[in-house]
Amino acid sequence: MKKELKYGFFSFLLIITLILFGGTFSPKASASSDTFLSSLNPVDYYGFYASQWNVSNPFADSSEKKVSRAIGLSNNSGGASYATYKLEHKSFKTFQGKITLDSKWLKADYGKTTVAFYSDDRLLYEKSLTSTAPSANPKVSLPKNIKYFNIIVRQEAGSKGTHGVIVQDGKLLNSGSYLNTPETDYDSALTVKTSKNSAFYNDTTNSPIGFKDINGNLITKAIVFSRSYGGGDYATFDIKDAGYTQFETKLSLDSEYIKGNYGRTIVSIYADDYLLYEKELTSKTSVQTVQTNIPKGTNQLTLVTKQLGGSKGAYRVVFINPVFKAVGFPVTVPYTISPMTLTGEVSGYFQEGNIYSERESLIPQYSNGSLATTSMIFKKGYNGEVYASYNMSNTDVNTFKAKLSVDGRYINGDYGTSVIKIYANNQVIYSNTLTKKTGIIDLNLKLPSPLNTFKIVTDQKAGTKGDLRVILGNPVFQKIPVSANLTAKQISIVNNYNKADTVTVKSLSKGDKVKVYNTKRQLIATSAAAAKDSVTVSINQLGTGEGTVLVSRTSTNKLESGKTSVNYAAEPSVSTKLVSSQVKVINNRNKNDIVTVNRLAKGEKVKVYNAKGQLLATSDGAAKDTVTVSIKQLGSGKGTILVSRISPSKLESDKISVNYNAE
Repeated sequence: MKKELKYGFFSFLLIITLILFGGTFSPKASASSDTFLSSLNPVDYYGFYASQWNVSNPFADSSEKKVSRAIGLSNNSGGASYATYKLEHKSFKTFQGKITLDSKWLKADYGKTTVAFYSDDRLLYEKSLTSTAPSANPKVSLPKNIKYFNIIVRQEAGSKGTHGVIVQDGKLLNSGSYLNTPETDYDSALTVKTSKNSAFYNDTTNSPIGFKDINGNLITKAIVFSRSYGGGDYATFDIKDAGYTQFETKLSLDSEYIKGNYGRTIVSIYADDYLLYEKELTSKTSVQTVQTNIPKGTNQLTLVTKQLGGSKGAYRVVFINPVFKAVGFPVTVPYTISPMTLTGEVSGYFQEGNIYSERESLIPQYSNGSLATTSMIFKKGYNGEVYASYNMSNTDVNTFKAKLSVDGRYINGDYGTSVIKIYANNQVIYSNTLTKKTGIIDLNLKLPSPLNTFKIVTDQKAGTKGDLRVILGNPVFQKIPVSANLTAKQISIVNNYNKADTVTVKSLSKGDKVKVYNTKRQLIATSAAAAKDSVTVSINQLGTGEGTVLVSRTSTNKLESGKTSVNYAAEPSVSTKLVSSQVKVINNRNKNDIVTVNRLAKGEKVKVYNAKGQLLATSDGAAKDTVTVSIKQLGSGKGTILVSRISPSKLESDKISVNYNAE
């Protein structure tokens, strides 16, 4: 067998060296020059071999050549092997070398192998080695102020055992450039560790088994949620005052648990009660890169999975190389509190499913079949009311958000209807009758101030198969900034005759939207987001007379402002139509033709058109009661013209038809 003597006589030398030299470098090693890894002594190791596997088993690369200046890493039973080197206060900038599988354990089923290099908690390089791609030549930059350089080999044993991994001519160089690392902190979630408030949680530090991504690649560092049936899993990290501003990971399902019916799973990340990320994963979802900002003042960051089990169990969810970082400045998000953390009074048949709920029955399923992480579920087996009421007097919130739907598990057949009413301070702020065709409604309800009570009531009218259960997915109360009120000077209204009316609002910020309401506070128009500093809203008709509209502004990431009342004038009246007896036409030969219109009011104008409606001439305003219009030539034969009147401050009248004689 290979590797039956782990480390051998070199192990004794290593112990003596660690005692004499602090476990960092052997006497011949120096940080002032390039240094081979094989000349350094690891301060921690497992499955580590120096120079050879044992006395009768030298290192050989994948092409069967004997290898010197190398180290070996392997674990016969699978799992992790590693070597950790202390590089603190050294000036190495680059690591380069060759990684190869030993040819002696290559041409049969020796399972899977992944090799990774870490600088402290930072992944620098990770590579899966196979019998068809058994080697690679990594060269990686090292961050400045590195403390430990780690080599980790993760293996899954095959029928013949495991590969032997060799790091050949691995060398730490003073040349090159340091890795650009803007973070002041960069800590693996495995280093930070979870709080006691965690369930069905595992990681690659504590587990001897290997975890894989959906492509079958072994993962060297990961947090994993693995259960054999449906329900909720979570891992909470206490990070108060830690200074972290970002959380980053890759997210995948384990390839060992996707062939067959493993149900459904949704994954989310929370900063306290604030939802940072949520996504439903399927067996076809590729590896996801997730980077979320951690809000200022976050006490706990929680990773959550909620799973509906299938006939084969539940998916295994893998958070690959999860890290906390401190870079830049923390973001500010609205103050957010979940109803589940408030004191309330609830009726029977009401259930809450928070991020720590482990029961599968508390996982909400919308009418379209999609899942949510947290829920308020109003259920009943027959007609009647279900309610949840909360004391809000000690909260400072102005918004309630949730996704409203009927339960997708109870819509195939006659389940009747459900009426939902939401009250704030005992006043209805939302009401709707839900059917199985209602779909998902994004609730974003503005709450009064001060807010003392909040209550949700459903009244279910059962059908022949039961009642429609009501779900509020991911419900939260928030304190959101309110958009600035518009002033009347910013708003101009044109009440047009016989065409759409317009409301123009100026002095806006880019992205602002405008809403227009009638005096009954019914919405009649919403603008697009302002591209610059103004928007114009087109309204079919405000009405012929004068009136009033209410106009509001909604700025990016803010609530809608209050409504500003603006008056508008009546539509302009239409000038009185002429009669043919007022119009006289002289069709002259060899000189301009003349159109005379009498019995006009002072200031009125006349327009003359040909029979096709093309404008021929416009008069000046009448000085007294008559105007004369000169037209170059109407034509030698008889014909017809069209004539209209325009009175001051009025619209042009309809055109009348007037015949004229030949020249």
